[in-house]
Amino acid sequence: PTMHSCCCRSTLLLLLFYITAAVHQASAFHTNNQANPSMMSSAKKQKLNDDDDKESLHEIRAGFIGCGTIASAIATSLAKPEHEEYLSEAGLSLSTISVTKRSASKSSKLKEDFPHVVSVYESAEEVVRNSDLVFLCLLPQQVDEMLSELKEKGTWNNDRHTLVSLVSTSKVEDLIAKTSLPTNRVFKMICLPPVSNREGCALLTPPASSENGHPYLKKMFDALGGVVECPTDEIMSSMMVPTGLMGTMYGIMKNNRDWLINKGVSPSDASYFVARSYLSMVQDAERDCRDPKRFDDLIEEQTPGGLNEQALKNQEKQGVFDAYDKSMDAVLSRIQGKSDGSLP
Repeated sequence: PTMHSCCCRSTLLLLLFYITAAVHQASAFHTNNQANPSMMSSAKKQKLNDDDDKESLHEIRAGFIGCGTIASAIATSLAKPEHEEYLSEAGLSLSTISVTKRSASKSSKLKEDFPHVVSVYESAEEVVRNSDLVFLCLLPQQVDEMLSELKEKGTWNNDRHTLVSLVSTSKVEDLIAKTSLPTNRVFKMICLPPVSNREGCALLTPPASSENGHPYLKKMFDALGGVVECPTDEIMSSMMVPTGLMGTMYGIMKNNRDWLINKGVSPSDASYFVARSYLSMVQDAERDCRDPKRFDDLIEEQTPGGLNEQALKNQEKQGVFDAYDKSMDAVLSRIQGKSDGSLP
């Protein structure tokens, strides 16, 4: 035989050897996989675990009667993908959000931002029938007619529905009477627009975490930034007053900005500096804010004889905090329906 034919036979034998080895290896892998389920890929196992976790979460079908600024903020907070982990940690998962069309600009924006979970309906009845957790977000003068209409149509389901009113003048006992829902299914809540970013703190009455309370309401609001449960409607009315000073705070910041502009600072720099400075102050106050003495301690930290201490004393002498007290009393009086909240 020639050198060429020997090389060909050697090459052929080597090729047959590799093919045989590959077949044996594949067969062994297949056998091991069948005999040992633990060989399942980690990615597949993780997917199965995730699916199991999702099945164990309580699904929320939220509905909003009225779609103004606050309703839009709560819906946004529920729907944001980056907030999903916080809800999941609380044992919750968002399923759907149903909103009434008004206001059209905000409901259409919600639908545009979260097309897979948000549905817009023409009527409140449709929203309630497609929801389990219903937020009432109407003007005070619209509430009675709306609730009467829904009750007449038999829309409410005592075993399924929870009603949360964000109407500042609502009374829980009135809402129960007008819906015939169980007492542990009707609540009043107050929050500010920053809830959309899991910021701020909601107020809720009656306490949802009490015995025979609601199964998930407090956990949900904690996941969306935080909540304080008010034992009575009277306590909640008082705690609502600081939320009515949001405009006052912005007014102070605007005053600071305008003062700086009058001193020659550019409007852009003045606005940026004031906002960032107040943000740092609030963030400092927020740390350990469960401690009732937190604000007192921060005041005590001001340098004796320094600018901050002197400015605070000047404000006190000018009656600034007395004016604040009078303004807060007036806001509370309006919330309680005792006056229109105006001061002379």
